[in-house]
Amino acid sequence: MPRINPDGTPNARLCKAIGTDPCNKPDQTYVANLLLPVCNGAADQWCIESLSIRKKDSALAKNATFIRQVNSQLVEKSSGTGLPGGSSISLWRAEGMKNSGGVETYAVYVVLKATKLFGRTPSFDEFTAMVLPYSEKSGLQYESPSAEEMTLPNGSIRIGTRGSATGCAWTESGVCGLMEDFPEGVRASLTLRVSNQLTGWLMGRMADPIINVEPFDAEQNKIAIDAEPVKVPKFYAVTDRSKATPEILQSLPRNSDFSGVTNSRANERGAFVTINNWKEIAKDTAAGLVSTWSATTIASGFGSACLADKTKLLGVVTTNAMVYEGTAPRFESSTLNYQVGGMHYNPDGSVFQGSYDLVMRKATAQCLYGFTDAPITATVTVVDAGKEQRIETSSLQELGAGTDKWLKLSARGFTFSSPTLKIKLNQEKPVAPAATPTPTQSAAPTQNSSQAAPTPKVVEKTSITCVKGKVIRKVVGSNPKCPTGFKKR
Repeated sequence: MPRINPDGTPNARLCKAIGTDPCNKPDQTYVANLLLPVCNGAADQWCIESLSIRKKDSALAKNATFIRQVNSQLVEKSSGTGLPGGSSISLWRAEGMKNSGGVETYAVYVVLKATKLFGRTPSFDEFTAMVLPYSEKSGLQYESPSAEEMTLPNGSIRIGTRGSATGCAWTESGVCGLMEDFPEGVRASLTLRVSNQLTGWLMGRMADPIINVEPFDAEQNKIAIDAEPVKVPKFYAVTDRSKATPEILQSLPRNSDFSGVTNSRANERGAFVTINNWKEIAKDTAAGLVSTWSATTIASGFGSACLADKTKLLGVVTTNAMVYEGTAPRFESSTLNYQVGGMHYNPDGSVFQGSYDLVMRKATAQCLYGFTDAPITATVTVVDAGKEQRIETSSLQELGAGTDKWLKLSARGFTFSSPTLKIKLNQEKPVAPAATPTPTQSAAPTQNSSQAAPTPKVVEKTSITCVKGKVIRKVVGSNPKCPTGFKKR
C-alpha cells in the first residue's frame, strides 16, 4: 500500500506486488498488513505453529487439528523485499472443547504490520493474535472479504474492505463463521514464529497469562502464549441530538462520511473520553459481554528507560476492562501505573469485576528500583476519582530461573468507572552477613559426592490487609508488612 503524492494530497494505492504499477515509484512507503499462514514445515518462518484448548486445571492437551484456511484474497511474497506473503484466517478443531455453539471449531487470526521504505529493509511494527470460537452459518448475503481502492469526491484515494459481516469471525461466499463464546474454565495456547524485531511489551485480552519466548533461528523467535479467555464488556449507546450534552456534540465528527457517529479503539485515549461522555445515557451499564482471547504488541512504557528496552520481550499486561491504556505501565512516583475504564454494571445489573495481570522480567524490576535478586513484595492500590478502593484478590509470583526470572502479579475484584491500578514493588534491605569463622579439621564431615543435593527452598508468599482510616490496602510477599501509617487488620 504505497502512499504517493501526485497532487500534494496523500493517496493510498492497493499493491498486488511491490515493483508492479502503481507500486513501483522510488518515493513510496509501503505498509503491509499480512495474515500469517499455518506452518507446513519445521523450518518455516512467519507462521502459526500450533493451537490447543484445554481445561484450565489440566495438563497441556494435544494440539488442535488444522482444518483449512478461509477462502480469501492472498498477498504474494514480493521477492527481494524482505516481506513475507499474506495468507488468510485459519480454521481448527479442538477435540472435546465445544464452544457455546455446540461445536469444536476455532478460528485463528494473526496479522502482522510491517513498514518498508524504498531501498531499505522492512521494519516489523506490531502483530495481533486472536483465537475466535465459531460455528458455521449459511446465507446468500455472505461473501469473501476483499480490499479495494475507493476514490472520494475530492479525488483522493483510500483503501476500503468489503465482505465482512457483523457477528462473523470470518466470511466466505455463502458462509459466516458466527462468533461464539469459549467453553467455561478453559485455557488457550497459541505458538507463533515471528520476527525477533517484535519485542518490548504485549497487551492481552486474557487472564493469568504464561508467555514463553525462545529463538527459532537467526531472524525469528518462537512465541508461546498460554492464557484464559476473559469476558470483555461491550459499549453501545444512542440518543436524540436534542438530548445530547455539549461534550457529546463536540466529540462527533463533522463534514465526513460518518457525521453523527463516533467510535474509538479500546486502547485509544479517546475511548476514555467517549465512555465518560456517554455513561449517563448508557446508564453506566455494558451493552453485552464478549468472550475474548487476544494479544497485541503495544508501545513501551514511559517514565524510565528500563521500560523502553527493545532488545527483548519485557512484559505483558492483560485486562478484561472495556477500555485500557495503549502502552505498557507508566513509572511514576515509584509506582507502576496503568489506567483502565468501563461501565460499572453488567447487562444483568450485577457489578462488573475487573481483572488485571502484569508479567514482567525480574531484571526490569531490578532496573527500575535498584533491587538485588532477593525476593520482592508488592503493594497494589486502585485509585478511582481520587478514592482508593479495596482489592479483593491479589497475588505475586516469581517464575523461571537464572537470568530468565519473571514477576507475575494479578489483581481481581476492582470496580469501575476509570480506575488507575498502582503497583509498588518492595524489597527488604539485605542484612550484612556475620563474620565466617575459620574452619578446623574437626568441622563437619565431608558430604559424600553421591548424596542428593538439598532441595532448594521455595519462598511462599502470603497477603495481609492494611488499614489507614477508610483506606484499605492489600500487601503480598514472603514477609508482608503494612506501609508506614497503616495498621494490620
